[in-house]
Amino acid sequence: MKHRQKKSPVWKVIVFVFFVIVFAMVLVRLNKEREMRSRVEKRSRDLDIAAAQASAEYADAMERSRKAGSDDYVEEIARESLGMVMPGETVFVTEEE
Repeated sequence: MKHRQKKSPVWKVIVFVFFVIVFAMVLVRLNKEREMRSRVEKRSRDLDIAAAQASAEYADAMERSRKAGSDDYVEEIARESLGMVMPGETVFVTEEE
């Protein structure tokens, strides 16, 4: 009768430990990638908000620039900021409480 030699259970343990380590490494890598993706998405949202604000500020600046050269704007500034009046206008001063 032939006697079969059994494979040592040590090899099974070694292979099992190897796969557990590889699995753990894959999980750690996936977690790092998920965190990185989360940071990138947050930064992207922040940049979208900043771009929208910059666009609104640019539109406002362009509107002010367009108005700045007009006679109406110059008159408005002269009246409101400098207290000037047009020739022939009468100024009435009232006491404010």
